[in-house]
Amino acid sequence: MSSPRPPEFPLQPRASNDEAPVEIGPRARATGAIVWSGFLAAAFATMLCFAFLDPEALSAGDIPDWWTSRRRVYALGFFLFWLTGIASAGLCWLLVRGRMRDG
Repeated sequence: MSSPRPPEFPLQPRASNDEAPVEIGPRARATGAIVWSGFLAAAFATMLCFAFLDPEALSAGDIPDWWTSRRRVYALGFFLFWLTGIASAGLCWLLVRGRMRDG
């Protein structure tokens, strides 16, 4: 009685009838890396935004003490999301560069 084979690493999706693994193309990998890093950046930016701004309090007119002018808040928000975009692009570059180096 033979023991079951350990799964190959990394696991690849199998085609029907246990055929050879299906390889994902480089364009699909790059697209996935871009979409995933963009999602992570958006999640991070949303978390930061709503950690400091409560939409319910803002709609009621209760603004925070540090909100001295709308222009200042918009400028700070712009630079925060710009930094988040830079982080997203850097993460995407790292993900794609690591895969290109491996194969």
